[in-house]
Amino acid sequence: MIPIIEFQQRSLTGQVMKSDEFDLEFSMKVRELVAKYDIKYNPEEIIVDDATADAIFQAGVELLANVGIYHLDTERVIKLSKEEIEQVAREYRENPRKHTFGKGKDQCTVEYRTSTDERPTTLYAGGHGVASEEWYTALVQSFAQEESIEAMGICPGLARLGDIKPKAGTLSEMHVGFWEQARIKEALQNVGRPDMHCGLLATVSSAAATFAMIGPGLREAHNTQIGVHIIPEMKISWNQLVMAQFCRERGIVPWQSAMSMTGGLCRNGADAAVGLIANLLGQISFANGPMASLFSNDIKGKSANLPSQWAMGAAARASERNIKVATGSSAAGVLCWSPFTLLQAVSMAALFSASGMAYAWTAGWTGIEARYVGEVMKAIAGMPRDKANELILAIMRKTAEYAGEVKGNTAKFPDVYDIDTVEPKQRFVDIMERAKEELARVGVPYS
Repeated sequence: MIPIIEFQQRSLTGQVMKSDEFDLEFSMKVRELVAKYDIKYNPEEIIVDDATADAIFQAGVELLANVGIYHLDTERVIKLSKEEIEQVAREYRENPRKHTFGKGKDQCTVEYRTSTDERPTTLYAGGHGVASEEWYTALVQSFAQEESIEAMGICPGLARLGDIKPKAGTLSEMHVGFWEQARIKEALQNVGRPDMHCGLLATVSSAAATFAMIGPGLREAHNTQIGVHIIPEMKISWNQLVMAQFCRERGIVPWQSAMSMTGGLCRNGADAAVGLIANLLGQISFANGPMASLFSNDIKGKSANLPSQWAMGAAARASERNIKVATGSSAAGVLCWSPFTLLQAVSMAALFSASGMAYAWTAGWTGIEARYVGEVMKAIAGMPRDKANELILAIMRKTAEYAGEVKGNTAKFPDVYDIDTVEPKQRFVDIMERAKEELARVGVPYS
């Protein structure tokens, strides 16, 4: 592996370049490499074949070697040689990664899996997005109380606590962060899972506030992850490198999250898949973590579209065959009074499972949705890729049939759950059951 201090040296001595100049170079190179390797975005082949997966990997290696990683603070490019990148991938490939979170009865192991692995994708799902302080604890508890959820990949954040808005780098960020940790602890104690893994820190983002959250009774190595993301496309700051070093010293698994956007510097799913692999290779080069999220969205911030889904699935298959890190992603629809909510989340989670992902760090917006998503991931584990491809496309078509029910019909957590009993309301349970019936009709092989 490349010593992490080497990334500082290259951040200070690399080529000087303006951010928009780097963007132009990135966009031109990714298009050139997609053409060179004849990578075709095919929405009918949502689970890509081996040859396409290998081409995406090779293109990702070349993209990273050619454009490097842009350091936003020094305005220099961190360059890695092709040989260095290939060595990092080889070290991972020869020792597929896994890690155990939690303690005692609350332990959960996340490990590399293949696209046809009969071990189901780990349900590693938690609440996400922005919650209200009035129902924050109940939202976290709705996930923690579900027995099929082995760990929570993330917990929700707050936009404000009373009149206080958390601002990065100030005391307010820490103030809100401490409040969130107390409520998370309360939720876990309520359901008898005090040592459950709680995933990525949500509201806090600065190094100072992150470090403040780590300690006895707060977050520790067994129940937390710290973000070291290379942001799209291929950019970092000192924050990511400092966080990666802190994780290494404290035995904390870094939250590696490769991201690439369709409709921007990456035109389509093919470009974004290559961008995701370059991003992933860059992150594991300095953070050395055993697991990594793969995530793509369009310029409107939507991830539940075919190009973005194709990119995530294709990058997962490229990693499955050529890197063997434990990959995962986020699967969630729009929370509404319609089967669309579950169908959209399932279409994403099924693709991730059949593309070799090891975990789903979101699976709907509530605990009950995650339970139903987990049933599908369990049902399709080990399914041949051609059959899984047909099934996922059928689920996507069924989801589209319900799309018209979303507008004017959206909901929030306290609409669908009783926040005092932390139980889903019967109307919402009935909608989940309707969605499950639709999934069975299109071919999900429930046992």
